[in-house]
Amino acid sequence: MSKQVLAALGLMWISSAPALAADLCNCCGEATAQSCISACEAVNAVAGQCVPAVDFLGKAEIGPGKNALYDFSLRNLQVSKNDDGSLELFRRLLEKLRRGAESDRKLALREHRVGKIDAATATAFAKRYDDAIVNYYLGAQAYQLAKTR
Repeated sequence: MSKQVLAALGLMWISSAPALAADLCNCCGEATAQSCISACEAVNAVAGQCVPAVDFLGKAEIGPGKNALYDFSLRNLQVSKNDDGSLELFRRLLEKLRRGAESDRKLALREHRVGKIDAATATAFAKRYDDAIVNYYLGAQAYQLAKTR
């Protein structure tokens, strides 16, 4: 097969794949963000308990210092959908969030090395990164559990 045909097939596959549209929500009753209400309705939460959920209609905003993996623990994450398309969106979201955390970590290390931030700030960024990676693995565990259902 020629390279042009392979490239065309690749473009067709990419265009037929669902758009990356998923976000993480912190379901805390009245404190739940308006955009997360529908995603949080599918979660079984005890009154007064905050439970993370996946919003398959949302779009995560990822940028320097802005990452859903920083915001709250994914320890009790419940993935309400288990069809292959939705789970793939969630897996892609986790990978994109992890790459964002890696970029932030590299930036913090570089800024500390050149003296733009002090050691205390660098330590705080390292802790934030460590917590984000724990959240990434908790999300991956929830993904694997949903995939087996």
